[in-house]
Order: sequence, then C-alpha cells, then structure tokens
Amino acid sequence: MVQTCSAYGCKNRYHKDKDISFHKFPLARPDVCGKWVAAMRRNNFKPTKYSNICSQHFTKDCFKRECNNRVLKENAVPSLFTFSLSIKVKQLRSTVPSKTIPTKILNSCSVFSCDHNYTAEDSAWQKKRIEQLEEQLERLRKKLKTTQQRCRRQERQLKRLKAACEVPRAGREQPAAFGEGYVILPKQIYHTLKGIE
Repeated sequence: MVQTCSAYGCKNRYHKDKDISFHKFPLARPDVCGKWVAAMRRNNFKPTKYSNICSQHFTKDCFKRECNNRVLKENAVPSLFTFSLSIKVKQLRSTVPSKTIPTKILNSCSVFSCDHNYTAEDSAWQKKRIEQLEEQLERLRKKLKTTQQRCRRQERQLKRLKAACEVPRAGREQPAAFGEGYVILPKQIYHTLKGIE
C-alpha cells in the first residue's frame, strides 16, 4: 500500500528517490495522537493504523538519527502546515458583530471544509480482499516453482536422450556371439521351438 500524507492539501506520496519519510499516528499514545489531530485542523478526521504524516510537517528538532534512519522523538508534534483561508461565513457572522466587518469582505471569504481523508479506509472488505490476494499470490508462487522444477527435469532428460541418439550405430559394439538374425530366447521357449523342428 502506497504511503500518503494525511495533512490537508499535502500531496506527498512515498517514493524511494525522495527524501521524505512518513510517520504513523501514535495511536497507542492518545495524548500525543490528539495533539497531532488538533495540529492538522481537519474536521471529523479520525486516524487509522494506515494514516501517516510526512516529514515536511515536522521541524528539524523533532527528529533524531538512529542507524542512518530519521526517527521522530517521542513527543514530537507536527506544526508545519499550510492552511488556506478557511473561514465559514456563518460562524464569522455569528461571532463578530456585522458592523465591524463590511459585507463586501464577508461575501468574498472562501469557504473550505477540511473533511477529506486521503488515506486508505480501514474497512473489513479491503482487509479481506488483501488477504485473498496474498493467498492467491502464494499459491501461484508455489505453482511456478513446481513448474520450473519439472521443466528442469525434462530438459535434463532430453539432453540425455539426445546424447544417446547421437552415438553412431556403427560405433556401438555388439558381443561377437551376436550377429544379424540371432535372437536370445528363454530356455523353455528355445527347447519347445527346437522340438518342433
């Protein structure tokens, strides 16, 4: 599954050539996880085990180096976000007296709702489908391995048969007692046939 950033408006996706790391929400630590969600300012966002935030939303002091890997410090919280003008006109009108803000400004305000979730949904159907595909892949790998082994055996057998056929007939030595027109028979049949003569 390709890792994507859950931050609103961020289109970063995992790519091996980019120097961007992805960090899962600390679901096991609800206090820190709550700070992450609050810092994102997304309406009705609930992180799942597949949700990530990319390293571009953390300051440099949030990281530590471990074995050449960029690792977040335990209490690191993302703080670098780009927010568009996200004022809801109704809320603005209800909280601020209309005399202080001209109608022209109120009408020109952009209305945004940050309720989009760009991460994969943690649904039972998707999990089941992934498991089915993994099982199918494993079966196909085993079948491929068996077929490759069978092909190798047949190729070896074919080489042996070709080598046996290439020996010229004249070069094959026969015992001196045998010649053309002679057949070796079991004793009983030989004596029976001899008695018929």
